[in-house]
Amino acid sequence: MSWNWRRSLLLLLALAGFAELVMRGIVPAHYPGKNDFSDPYVGALLWRQGQNPWDGALMTYTAKKLGVVGSPVIPVYPLTTYVVVAPFSFLTWKWANVLWVTLSVLAACVIPWLLLQIGELNLRTQDKAWLLIGLAMAYPPMHSAIHVANAGVIAVALCFASVLLAKRRQDLAAGIAIAISTGLKPQLGMWVLLFYLLRGRWRVAATAISGLAVLALAAVSRLATRLPEVMATYRADLQYSFRPGGGADFSGIDPMRYHMLNSQVVLWQIVRSRELANLLAFLLLAAALGALAYIVFRKGVSSEPLVLTSLVALSFIATYHRVTDATFFTLVLCWVLSDGSEELRRIKGVVLFCLLLLFLPVHSFIMRLEPHLGPGVMASWPWNLLVMPSFAWLLLIFDGALLMAVAASARPATGRP
Repeated sequence: MSWNWRRSLLLLLALAGFAELVMRGIVPAHYPGKNDFSDPYVGALLWRQGQNPWDGALMTYTAKKLGVVGSPVIPVYPLTTYVVVAPFSFLTWKWANVLWVTLSVLAACVIPWLLLQIGELNLRTQDKAWLLIGLAMAYPPMHSAIHVANAGVIAVALCFASVLLAKRRQDLAAGIAIAISTGLKPQLGMWVLLFYLLRGRWRVAATAISGLAVLALAAVSRLATRLPEVMATYRADLQYSFRPGGGADFSGIDPMRYHMLNSQVVLWQIVRSRELANLLAFLLLAAALGALAYIVFRKGVSSEPLVLTSLVALSFIATYHRVTDATFFTLVLCWVLSDGSEELRRIKGVVLFCLLLLFLPVHSFIMRLEPHLGPGVMASWPWNLLVMPSFAWLLLIFDGALLMAVAASARPATGRP
């Protein structure tokens, strides 16, 4: 198929997305401010030196000593994250930060290529291959992750690499990629590991579990003589972060709760109880996972990217996630833009529409609007139940669309996804 104006527009969209990744990622990395990478970097340095990476006072002191400008640190990353990040700790903060963000931008550029390979789309003959590149490069959650130097982009790229490697039956490499992604970002990689366990891909799963065991052993062995003290500190840090008003709190006390995507942010506004909101969220997650399992194991499904995206997206219902982790959802484009029967065209359109809703600059709009609103508006129930947690509502709609898609694409059962 010859070059046409649609491909030109999609190429411009992809180039604009790349330019924004550079301007929002690599350029700010030359400044010493605190970001999502600074805590793992400082923690990795302390871990490498045999010190407690979960000691908030020590982390804050070390961060200031290294030139990281920012607020006090309450570290909650798992030890495996520090092991994965440890090589960067041999560099100064400035150059480690620049290298990390550069790798994140490269990972963001690799993601569309991985999606093309997984979805078996051809740039030479298919306009929708260019559509995939344009959408993936312009995806706002990925841009947000780059802007704050979050590990989500690199973890997602590793997850997608594992999917492609598993598709090509390169099980050892796929398992290693899952192990590294899970060590770096457990709330994403663990679901990919679970998927391949349920899929019956034993070599992939065994390699991933072995790799995680190696990371965990390395992490623990470095702090073996101080393990009881270290674990006690970690439990205290978790309690502090999830307490009312903590950084991971979903109740009305935390003003930053609307950056979270888990449904407790919405449910708390209805029931006004942290315990009940948690209970309802996990019951909703159990029901959704049960529905997914019933469809997959009883009826079967034809698309691994669709099932895996659904599994990860449903996990957002009750487990802690922020907007940056939604980068994973681009995997569903492999199914949406693939060739298929006419009956699936409508449901594919619904899923694509729901994904496009996540492109809406919800948080930016709200942050710019808040200073112009009176206290009565900001205290009203429509504002707190519908407007502020709108991204969490959009995600619930997306989850529903994915379940509908899995049911619509069902095929005769084979006993596993």
